[in-house]
Amino acid sequence: MSGTRLEQQLKNFIRSLREQGILDHRFNQMKELENATPGLVMEVITLVLRDGDAGIEELTRNLRQRDINYPKVADLAHKLKGIGSSVGGCRVSAACVELRQASNAKNKQRCLADFDAVKREYLVLRESLNHILQMERTINADEPKRRRE
Repeated sequence: MSGTRLEQQLKNFIRSLREQGILDHRFNQMKELENATPGLVMEVITLVLRDGDAGIEELTRNLRQRDINYPKVADLAHKLKGIGSSVGGCRVSAACVELRQASNAKNKQRCLADFDAVKREYLVLRESLNHILQMERTINADEPKRRRE
């Protein structure tokens, strides 16, 4: 597939994610920075996925405890909010705010329900970022071929 066509598909996909409220303007800001720092988007997405997966796992472990350490859950929710925000994952960030509030209120049932929402939103963001990452890799692999043409 032509790199230019794939780049347009990527732009359309990102626009669709913004329209759905999955990503916000921060993703576009990061994308603009890539002009000065090639590979930035791929690097940041890779780190976000690694750190986000670890955050979800740690929250899962903490919320399975009989006696929940609410300050720890609030801290983990705050960290995951920052991870999501770093790429413009606004729905993940909003869900993390709700989880943090439930944890600060020491409300176990609300924590569990809000964590389900965090996981759902994170999985949507994760899938979207993986798709962007795959498209970016294909575009970057095609770049040397286009220069030779």
